[in-house]
Amino acid sequence: MEEIETNEREKPGIARALYILLYLIIGRFISMVLFVIAITQYIYSWLTGEPNEKILYFTEGLAEYTKQLVSYVGFNTDEKPWPFGDWPDV
Repeated sequence: MEEIETNEREKPGIARALYILLYLIIGRFISMVLFVIAITQYIYSWLTGEPNEKILYFTEGLAEYTKQLVSYVGFNTDEKPWPFGDWPDV
């Protein structure tokens, strides 16, 4: 993720506002998915004694993606996250 200097930024337009709105909606969806993941992981861990590795891998990518969303919405970067950019590597 490349940080952009404040003096190099363009004035935000309607396109940026629409992207922000989309990413805020995605962020709300992520919180619902995370709720289901947390319950599922808890039940799996309770039954087997250890967390599910596939869920751990997915949530690691989800955490990085959420960080990218917050950085874009908070104007820390102009690099758009997925679905207009790449899914983060973990």
